[in-house]
Amino acid sequence: MAFIRNTGKTKEVYFPKTASTALALGDAVVLSSGQIVKATSSTANILGICKRAVVSTDSDYASTTLIPIEVPVEKSVEWLVPVSTGSATATSVGVTYDLTDSAGINVNSTSQNAVIVTRFISATQVAVVINKPVLA
Repeated sequence: MAFIRNTGKTKEVYFPKTASTALALGDAVVLSSGQIVKATSSTANILGICKRAVVSTDSDYASTTLIPIEVPVEKSVEWLVPVSTGSATATSVGVTYDLTDSAGINVNSTSQNAVIVTRFISATQVAVVINKPVLA
């Protein structure tokens, strides 16, 4: 999802990854059965942001190895994120939006309300805070 921390305090916490599941650096993630999985369009509560890519050629790909997740320690942590569905506008600020299954957020959908836009940067990028941080 290419979330990049812009401002605010975070910490790295290690969680087991789901075996045989790819993750990209910057993916928003959640816990599922005690293991890390990529957040999707149906995600409402983001745990944090993946700090290590996991690919099928990794020697531990089929294992539940611990990987670093960047988690907010305050509710005001701001992340830069791409808009992958729709086009952001200045009126997007203050609105809660959903994630997409591929990468970024969907400014046409507000059913899960995973993030709140804090700053308009361009039609294809905004700054957000995680709406319901799990460990904050």
